[in-house]
Amino acid sequence: MAAPFWVGMASLVDLKANPLLAERVTASADLELSRRIGLGRQAVLAQTELFIAQFGRAASHWKHDGTRVTDADLAISATLTATLRSAFGADDFFSEELAVGAAPIPCRSEWTWVLDPIDGTNNYALGIPLTAISLGLLRHGEPVYGFVYDFGRRSLFHGGPGQGLWLDSAPVQTAFGPTGRHERIVALHAPLDDRHQPLINAVLGRYKLRAFGSGALHLTYAALGIIDACMDFTVKVWDIAAAAAFCRETGAQMHFFNGSPFPLRQFDLKMPPIHYTAGSPEAVAEIVALVEKTRAAQ
Repeated sequence: MAAPFWVGMASLVDLKANPLLAERVTASADLELSRRIGLGRQAVLAQTELFIAQFGRAASHWKHDGTRVTDADLAISATLTATLRSAFGADDFFSEELAVGAAPIPCRSEWTWVLDPIDGTNNYALGIPLTAISLGLLRHGEPVYGFVYDFGRRSLFHGGPGQGLWLDSAPVQTAFGPTGRHERIVALHAPLDDRHQPLINAVLGRYKLRAFGSGALHLTYAALGIIDACMDFTVKVWDIAAAAAFCRETGAQMHFFNGSPFPLRQFDLKMPPIHYTAGSPEAVAEIVALVEKTRAAQ
């Protein structure tokens, strides 16, 4: 669908001085977002039958970086991307399962889709139900909506800033603060580089550890307050693009130790790992302070 004429004019005028024009621009952007939310949800849910049927059964292969990929990863990636591309052909579409190229791919569209067709592939292949389909929608490189299908719950988390957060069709209420738990929980990935081990040890002196094997679920659960925080030195942008939108809705904090990947300007399958922590504002502030104190003492 062609953009209304006023979208192209928006950069030529002061929208604050022209309320009617500003209203039209906002309405147009909201409509385009709504269309993508609707189809994104349908496209993810359409893949859940295959996702469930091939659990613990799909044949495994090994990628250039030594990580596992299954036939189900490849099938979900191809079908889901084709579905979205048929409706929004001018958008950018990136998946963890793209063919590896020699150079990063620049983001050229206003709208970008970032897909991890199966996050937690090792769990999925081995029949461990801590795995997810993760699809993030970015606008101008920033996360605006996410879809995370949680295999263990057989449910879809979805939402984004200003759009609410939903579990299937029910709204999710998230409030950070005292949880009533006697312990605090942080989730992280392994293996870890030796230089990061002292940082983790400092945090584990204050928190109980959970390792679910899925970066998307780690961040989703932290965004929801199910766990206090997650901390990672191994994830890539496709692991967190969807749940980052959840954080922006719930008020969960994200702190990047080696620079934020957002706004996303290019997609690179060979990108370096993202180092970050996320969760309740209180937990993130404490973890960042522990990391900085530990680094200063090294």
